Amino acid sequence: MNYKKFFSLKTLSIAMISIGLATTGCNNNDTSPPPSAADTSTVNESDASMMHDSGMVAKPDSMPGKMGMGMAKPNPAKKGMKGKVMIMPSPKMSGAMDADKSGTYSNVEVYPSFPGGAKGLQEYFDKNLVYPQQASEDGVDGTVNVMFTVDETGKLTDPHIMGDALGYGLENEALRVVKTMPAWNPGKLKGKNVKTHFTLPVSFELK
Repeated sequence: MNYKKFFSLKTLSIAMISIGLATTGCNNNDTSPPPSAADTSTVNESDASMMHDSGMVAKPDSMPGKMGMGMAKPNPAKKGMKGKVMIMPSPKMSGAMDADKSGTYSNVEVYPSFPGGAKGLQEYFDKNLVYPQQASEDGVDGTVNVMFTVDETGKLTDPHIMGDALGYGLENEALRVVKTMPAWNPGKLKGKNVKTHFTLPVSFELK
């Protein structure tokens, strides 16, 4: 037997087998498994975080349906009732008639008023306000306090809600109507028009 030839053939066979295994190993490494549910979840959470940071995710109270629930408690006895709004008298302030750092007064001699007075203000809300559907369906009513500033020309600025939010779209609707109002009669102090803080209680009622 030619041992030299035998060992050469054996060495060649081993080399070929080794090359085949190495190639298979490379192919296995290049084949990536499909994304798992955990991986998908991680991506979605990251996307949601980016949307939140960019302001693309709506705040709960501005979302439709029941996402806007706040402090109000639904009343089963009032579910489906017709809603209306009543404008309550604004609370009068007491104490010194001094301006704050922004030059705005809280207590003045003559408070700002809507053109046409209290009657005109009520008529404006009756005409423009739409009772939120979710609040009506769930039997939710209550009073929303909208605070804004009336400047020396009667222009309304910085409308916002005071106190805990009732939710169910009540605050959103009150703010929407306030933002559409025309200029008011400005507040007065010592005969001069002054920038004045004003709080408007908007009472949502189901009857």
